[in-house]
Amino acid sequence: MARIIYAVAGEGFGHASRAHLIGQRFLDAGHDVIFATSHRALLYLRECFGERAREIFGLTFDYSKGYVAPIATVWKNLWQFPNGHRTNKGLYNQVYEPFRPDLVVTDFEPFSAWWAVRNRIPFVSVNNEHMLTLCKIEHEHRHVVQRIQASAVTRFHCMGAKAYVVINFFEAPLKTDKAVLAPPIVRRIITELKPSDAGHITIYWTTGTHEDSLCEVLGRFPDQQFHIYGFNKKLESGNCLFRERSTEGFLADLASSRGVIASAGFSLISECLCLKKKMLMLPVGGHYEQLTNAQYVERLGLGVWSKELDEATLSRFLRGIDEPLPRDGRILWPDNEKFFAVLSGVLSGLETSAQVTI
Repeated sequence: MARIIYAVAGEGFGHASRAHLIGQRFLDAGHDVIFATSHRALLYLRECFGERAREIFGLTFDYSKGYVAPIATVWKNLWQFPNGHRTNKGLYNQVYEPFRPDLVVTDFEPFSAWWAVRNRIPFVSVNNEHMLTLCKIEHEHRHVVQRIQASAVTRFHCMGAKAYVVINFFEAPLKTDKAVLAPPIVRRIITELKPSDAGHITIYWTTGTHEDSLCEVLGRFPDQQFHIYGFNKKLESGNCLFRERSTEGFLADLASSRGVIASAGFSLISECLCLKKKMLMLPVGGHYEQLTNAQYVERLGLGVWSKELDEATLSRFLRGIDEPLPRDGRILWPDNEKFFAVLSGVLSGLETSAQVTI
């Protein structure tokens, strides 16, 4: 049995749901696990693991203008850091040190990674953001500033790991022998869904704003029905059916949809791949990882992308929506057991004070 600290980024549901799956696998293998996270991920993991989930100060993005604002993000985190530092110091002294972990696993959570390095405890970094720094991928020169910023943030989060598990939905050459590539991992509830085609397009509108302009664009396609999440309201307007917040309702609409329109978050892309749904990606402004995801979705023939939803973009999406999904060998389709086989191989190669199996 090994003692493991599993530290998880607090923003983005994908990190938390992935930690749920991997953390449960550690527990089922007989290991003792403490989870450290913040914000919405803390609430979620406490529902799953109770008092095993502890609070750590977590970094946040500023989306106040509908996109990631780099300067506002920096100031927001600097303003919160003094209180956050006290929170983290208490966690280190009262939980981490008495626990005496054999291994630290991080999913885009920097403070536990730094603590592990300072205390000479091996740590493994598992996340999809590593694609930006550890894979050789195609970048457009006009986005060079965003690329540099995103790469710097990613390196800042995970320096000094003994190994990096890069989760990605497409094959890409790796830059270091410390890294391994793994396919996406998805929640069990997704793998148990039965995909069908009820004819509607499912939309997850991240910002929950500009309802009138959205309906105006969608209304130009009266023969196509749209089921819309993100506004948390129940309303039918022409061919637009607005849905209240509901995980079960969203997943049912997702599984029975003709296609999906959403931002380009990695978790939803993985779920669409699992359910074999074509995608129209609208990456959040200023979020370079989402921009890269969206571009590769189109390059691989899995859908299309655009900076904004307009008539021309939606028309282009609908023209190709019923074409079969590609058989491109570069696509890494979600495969939980293959992911765990990759992770097991990484863990077996670590030099730790206790054997870590999964």
